[in-house]
Amino acid sequence: MMNAYENKMHMGREVIAERGIWTAKKRYALNVWDSEGIRYEEPKLKIMGIETTRSSTPAIVREKLKNAIRLILTQDEKDIQNYVAEFKEEFFSCEPEEIAFPRGVSNLEKWESSSEIYISATPIAVKGSLIYNHYIKKLKLEEKYEKIQQGDKIKFIYLKEPNPISGMKGDKVISFPASIPKELDIHRFVDYNMQFTKSFLDPLETILNVVGWKSKEEATLEGLFI
Repeated sequence: MMNAYENKMHMGREVIAERGIWTAKKRYALNVWDSEGIRYEEPKLKIMGIETTRSSTPAIVREKLKNAIRLILTQDEKDIQNYVAEFKEEFFSCEPEEIAFPRGVSNLEKWESSSEIYISATPIAVKGSLIYNHYIKKLKLEEKYEKIQQGDKIKFIYLKEPNPISGMKGDKVISFPASIPKELDIHRFVDYNMQFTKSFLDPLETILNVVGWKSKEEATLEGLFI
């Protein structure tokens, strides 16, 4: 057809999947039976560009998101709603360190303010780090806990307001290197609803919206007459 002397176009089969969901370009999940010619006895999940593959998502959430996606591809809406409700209960029983967002921090000096801890538009993980360092110094805990340094791997978590560190700015985030010092007295102010929504529910509902499902059962007028 191309008036060529010989065929120079070769294509390989990547996957054969029975179901797939695309939320955007290069963001998808597939229930794969065959990958590059290797046939599976049971389908395997292939996920690309969704939060289950991101190191910035809490480890416990990455695994639960993966399980939720598998349910979306193989079960029905009621199953995923039950799964979300069960995981929410488990999530709220976790320690704050387990559900915090992992990050790396840089440019601490760029965003630091001598009078207000941090300047406007400071990235959230950096903001939480500067707040942490401020209170470690303020409470004279520097000999017990190391301050967060440039390039450190940290975690950050959202807090309810008011809280012991909210101050005049109404701060509702704190970062920490490994665990939250008990001297800060903020464990009881952790905003589990915000953490659950941002880490698990928001990315899940991005997928559910594509298939027209809800993450929890909603009352309808029709339900009143059943």
